[in-house]
Amino acid sequence: MTNPQSPIEIKPQVPPPPAGASDVLRAEVSKIESVDDRVELFSKIPQTESEWLAFIAAFDKPVVEGVRATIDQSPITVERDEIEGVTVYHVIPDEIDPAHKDHLFVHIHGGAYILNSGEACMAEAIAITLVTKMRALSIDYRMAPRHPYPAAVDDVATVYKHLLTQRPARSIAMGGSSAGGGLTLATVQQLIKKNIDVPGALFVGTPGSDLSGTGDTFYTNLGVDRNIPIYDGVIEAMIRLYADGRDLKDPLISPIYGDFHRFPPTLLVTGTRDLFLSNTVRTHIKLLQAGAVADILVYEGVSHGDYLHVLAAPEAQHFLEVLDQFFTQHLQLTPKKAALMLERMNSALNLGLARSTSS
Repeated sequence: MTNPQSPIEIKPQVPPPPAGASDVLRAEVSKIESVDDRVELFSKIPQTESEWLAFIAAFDKPVVEGVRATIDQSPITVERDEIEGVTVYHVIPDEIDPAHKDHLFVHIHGGAYILNSGEACMAEAIAITLVTKMRALSIDYRMAPRHPYPAAVDDVATVYKHLLTQRPARSIAMGGSSAGGGLTLATVQQLIKKNIDVPGALFVGTPGSDLSGTGDTFYTNLGVDRNIPIYDGVIEAMIRLYADGRDLKDPLISPIYGDFHRFPPTLLVTGTRDLFLSNTVRTHIKLLQAGAVADILVYEGVSHGDYLHVLAAPEAQHFLEVLDQFFTQHLQLTPKKAALMLERMNSALNLGLARSTSS
């Protein structure tokens, strides 16, 4: 992509509201007739650490307020904790689904590798917990500008390895969106290199799998994605803060260039207007080529992260239901559920033997 300090010019692209999307999503998309304001916002790049910190604080404040309001109105309990020096938040539903009694979702938040710290890190985890009725642990990993790569990956790996002392890897799901999706991929690649058991399932939403800006939809969805209409400007500047001088095609920064062999079952999600659509579909193909189990959901009219930004939309509800089913299918069975399934199999087998004997 271009130098983040150069002027940003994009041709006006105002596609009509997505006729193939749900009424709820189409109405939400229709509220934004132009992305000019977002482009202007994303074009202004802080120049000093103090300016960056002020930018981050201003962005995170309304997110924290929204998270607190959701917690107050929802059947969940949140507990702040620390694991080996890393701040985490336990998100616990008042009613846990018996199918997920022994399961844990390790959540890695998005935010271009510098946003959504503190309580803001829980927003996505709360939405997933409310639907799946599964415990979540959201990691408030260290971020740039003060803590560039590898701090975030190190923190996620530290928490995950600690959890392995308490529960089997197959009982853990891991994932997140955008930067969270990219960090999920990067962390699992590091775990595999070190021969550490990987989680039982992954959720990878519109991931930052290639931070170099490579891919068709960085151009075809330029000015179309209502959430991140451009990559040049502040988005690329945030990513370069995270990379801390590394080549953006370094597999440690952009996991699409790394190895996907031995990956656990992975569910990916994106949309037709997502600037990171190419990131997502390329990651899906890499997983399949490496022999992994990988499914992908591509929603009509959905921009970057809309499956969580517009939770009332049928697209969002469908995604969360599929995610719940995916976790249920691939995570380790609880002893009680395994025993019940074995009992049913034995009953079916005995019934079949009885029928063959009587015939």
